[in-house]
Amino acid sequence: MVNVMIVTPTYKEALQLLSEVNPKTYRYGRNYENGGTKLSPFITRGVLTLPQVRDAVLKNYSMEESYKFIFELAWREYWQREWWFRADDIRSDIKREQPVVESEFIPEAVNSAETGIKALDKHIQGLYDNGYMFNHARMWMAGLICNIVHTHWWQPSLWLYYHLLDGDPASNSLSWQWVAGTFSSKQYVPAQSNINKYTDSKQTDTYLDKEYAELADTPTPKQLQDRTELDLKWLAPDSDKLSIAPHKPTLLYHSFWLNQDWHKDLDANRILILEPSWFEKWPVSKKVTKFIVDLAKEIEGMEVYVGEYGDLHDQLGSDIRFMSHQSVTHWQGRGENIELLFPEVPKKSYSSFTSFWKQCEKYLNK
Repeated sequence: MVNVMIVTPTYKEALQLLSEVNPKTYRYGRNYENGGTKLSPFITRGVLTLPQVRDAVLKNYSMEESYKFIFELAWREYWQREWWFRADDIRSDIKREQPVVESEFIPEAVNSAETGIKALDKHIQGLYDNGYMFNHARMWMAGLICNIVHTHWWQPSLWLYYHLLDGDPASNSLSWQWVAGTFSSKQYVPAQSNINKYTDSKQTDTYLDKEYAELADTPTPKQLQDRTELDLKWLAPDSDKLSIAPHKPTLLYHSFWLNQDWHKDLDANRILILEPSWFEKWPVSKKVTKFIVDLAKEIEGMEVYVGEYGDLHDQLGSDIRFMSHQSVTHWQGRGENIELLFPEVPKKSYSSFTSFWKQCEKYLNK
């Protein structure tokens, strides 16, 4: 039975989940459908920072016990660093073109959760219902779409991002590219035996019930040949009528920074800006938008502005502060930097996560 991923968009929920993290059980259970921590939506939205998560775990567990957990946190930082370096290049093939592409459009059987692979269909429906898909299922899904059905990774990655509460452009796009072989040295393919091992499925005799070597040369299964062109659009929420006090500093929030502790004692205007131009480029579902707005409204004095930053700038006064991020590179004012897990590691693009992690390991015990 799957432990359904449902999180309440509150700071209290984030702290409760953080207090429950056990890196020892996580180490052996993370690949199973019930083995996650449910922290990812709060990390993506900036409610929790990576150093905050790491430090909370290290209060109760040793570095040796926490190694694998911190290793996985470092993957998230690696994706963010690559995004800063590569900017919009993450939207296209990075190292090489994806081989054997038959279509740019997602299979209709995936979109309708009717792939015939019971565990995958269950988790697609869970994505639609709850805005979540556990990490291993994301890999299976991407491997199926890109390397069994020979679809270019871009549109399917946008489909997944659209529905994820923890949708992050860098983590999502670059993970799909890793699976598709455009940001890695080889492609990843899913096998029914692996799916069965990490879910409650015992399904056999499917088009994925083959050895890995055979799967790599599998022609597109008949039930996955029909394609659909998705129309992913963002539906804007209501915009508040702003009451800006120009003599106060103004703290600007975005959908990746909704941190309650940020300047919490400062008497300031607090505004979440949701720019239609961003969400046209990176659309999210109504469920995801509600999650973002509900988290924002947890912050005392928060107002929600739906519109472009440039149309609001002149009303904000002279003391404007925000957390720097790739989604707001055009904002003006005092851009602060999100705290890194490994600030000592040089800020540059790394050829692989392995090369990045080798640098990180030098500072694990410091």
